Amino acid sequence: MRYVAENVRGVVNPAAADSSLFDYSYETSALGRLGAFTLVELLVVIGIIALLISVLLPALNKARQQANLIDCQSRLRQMGQALGIYVAENNGFLPYGDIRYDPTGTTTWLAGAPAPSSAEFSWYWDFTLSQLIQANILGSDRLVHNLSPIFQDVDTIQANYGRYINHYTCNPRIFPDNWESETLQDGGAISPQYVLPRRLSNIKPSTAFLIWDAPQIVDWGPGNVAYEQATEIDCNALELGSYLFVGTATGGSYNYNRPALPGGVVPNYISASLSIAQEKKYNVDQGGTPTPIPDYFVSHMRFRHLNNTTLNALCVDGHVETRAVGTFMVLDVCINSPG
Repeated sequence: MRYVAENVRGVVNPAAADSSLFDYSYETSALGRLGAFTLVELLVVIGIIALLISVLLPALNKARQQANLIDCQSRLRQMGQALGIYVAENNGFLPYGDIRYDPTGTTTWLAGAPAPSSAEFSWYWDFTLSQLIQANILGSDRLVHNLSPIFQDVDTIQANYGRYINHYTCNPRIFPDNWESETLQDGGAISPQYVLPRRLSNIKPSTAFLIWDAPQIVDWGPGNVAYEQATEIDCNALELGSYLFVGTATGGSYNYNRPALPGGVVPNYISASLSIAQEKKYNVDQGGTPTPIPDYFVSHMRFRHLNNTTLNALCVDGHVETRAVGTFMVLDVCINSPG
């Protein structure tokens, strides 16, 4: 009662009141002010975060691109390992790039060709390797639907169409087909029925490219998003000349000791009006709805890595080369002899 009375007197005489009643309220409000951000402080923090992001993002993006490049190299090495298994099981021979068969019997040289265990008109090298890697690549319609994922590069926007996708192509001089004649380095021709698969140990030089990055593109097959065999890699179809052999007499636009363009090896092999700038536009991948380009034979390589400037390739001896635009040479895909 005395305490209350003293503070009642403090209403009349504030100096007589207990100051501790007012100190608690002051301290509480002061602590509240100390624990809050002002608008200026908040803007400073946001500015610092934005600055850090602007500094780190390019480095993170570069690291991601480098990781994708290494991932592609790993995929090519896996293909090389699968090829090694195939070669070991097939007396040293590589698979054909494209085996065709003729169920109607109208094509003479295909009469004895073994039919693939599917409804595919052509059986490509990537089908063979996928069977070794994972098996069960056929769907219920006996067509290829489950190609191994090692053929899908992570630096490519995946197409939402097609039965299967392959982002790599093979050297047609090293992986021939069984349905076209082949011209040798001396100009002599081999009829289709006598074109045999290559023996790996006979292929020289060992640094020649076996498989490399290729564009995601609509193939002429039903629903395929692939360009498995670079059959038109120089000038015209390989059977029309002794192309892609080391030492072959060449001249003019067929000089092999020069860089290969993203769109094709020979700058004007489709038409004289097709400029280098026009060909470079084919260093792209088709995504979404398929839109066939004017001539899909124009695209034989895809510099898809490091901002569309770099390509990976598997060599005969098993190592992987990384080449930038301007350092991929036509000679990189040439061999000394069929093997």
